[in-house]
Amino acid sequence: MKIARLGKLRNHLGDKGSYVIRIGKVVTRALNISRVFIVAAGLLLGLLLMGGPAEVNTQETNVEGDLRLVDMTTGNVVSLVIAVAPSGRLEMFDDEDGDGTGEWKAICDDYLGVLGTQEKGNLRVIGRQEAEVACRQLGYSGGTPITGLTLPDDMDYLLDNLECAGSEARIFGEGKCRHQPRGEHDCESQRAFGVTCEAATSNDDAVGRLAITGETKVRQTLTADHTGITDEDGKPTEETSFSYQWIRVDNYWNEIEIPGATSSTYVLQDDDEENWIKVKLIFTDDAGNAEEVFSFEEGPVYTDKPDGSLRLRPLRLSYDLDDGATLSVDSDQFTGMVEIFDEPGRKWKGVCDDGAEDENLGWGTEEAQVACRQLGYSGGIPITEIDGTTSPPTYFLLDGVECDGTEEKLLDCEHAERGIHDCTSLEYAGVFCDDPDSNDDSSR
Repeated sequence: MKIARLGKLRNHLGDKGSYVIRIGKVVTRALNISRVFIVAAGLLLGLLLMGGPAEVNTQETNVEGDLRLVDMTTGNVVSLVIAVAPSGRLEMFDDEDGDGTGEWKAICDDYLGVLGTQEKGNLRVIGRQEAEVACRQLGYSGGTPITGLTLPDDMDYLLDNLECAGSEARIFGEGKCRHQPRGEHDCESQRAFGVTCEAATSNDDAVGRLAITGETKVRQTLTADHTGITDEDGKPTEETSFSYQWIRVDNYWNEIEIPGATSSTYVLQDDDEENWIKVKLIFTDDAGNAEEVFSFEEGPVYTDKPDGSLRLRPLRLSYDLDDGATLSVDSDQFTGMVEIFDEPGRKWKGVCDDGAEDENLGWGTEEAQVACRQLGYSGGIPITEIDGTTSPPTYFLLDGVECDGTEEKLLDCEHAERGIHDCTSLEYAGVFCDDPDSNDDSSR
């Protein structure tokens, strides 16, 4: 349309039209030059007024493992130049080839959900250590985890099952936090991890790996190794400058300081079994600042009893009374669900009440008597269809157990292959045993 109109104008004006068109081009060119000059002058004046170019930190460093925060409201990268306590979704730069052409990816919040707060005694906030490491890497001190954040449609996760001790300088890299192999995850788009950081301080800057060496087995000795810790303010060299506190962590992440366990070594006790162990290192640096560094949780601690040993897990028993009421009581020490120790798996496991070939056989009197005799008791009445869904979860080691009643140990009876079963969580076997006889062997 514009070309047709221009042709008609040319025909109507002749040479004058050409002149007008040429003049128009000159005027347009002059206007464009003026615009460029005005824009350039404005930029120059702005820089002069600001005293030079401003440094805008977008965290686009393009280095493997770098972190940035993204504001969940605006979707913009949070500038760390002016933010005192920044908050947002964590993203990590994935550049495995190291050529700077990687991309930003997220961290899944698996096992990082908040189970409590710092104010609630010893209950650990899952994700607090990971948040602290992330904020330290970003240049801040301390951090609070945020979970359940949403990812953009075009973004994927880089890390899953993240676990930090809290003393690492960075999340990603050799000797840093633990996690699934990079890129492997089972997370939905609403499972992204984020943090709120605290203002930077200089009086708690010790970083590095506080390692626990030794076997996590009852009556074995664990040793705390702090040689991997560094401190910008100067770490004291005298061993007497360091003190330790060993901590027991249960299945609910309650952290309990173990009384008297305050040296660099600790011998695992019966109370530690099936719990996790960590240690806290306390020292005063050369600048007079109090420093604390924690190790990873190690475990779970397992028993030192022989393979195939038995124990009874207490039960809540219900009895129907003559008046129609129900009486519920806790089982005594001679009654409970049978658990057998699987030494290769370092775990107590259950026994299924199924029979090997005939469903009418199953867990019966002969099996109960062998179990009670191995436990050091006499007699034996079988209990079947026990609900094993309590915490911590128990898995089956034996199925299709059939005894003739003469065996010394339950593991000597016929049974299906270890660990092979077709049982549900409502098919655990147990026993009522008689009072212990005089030949009770506590080392069974």
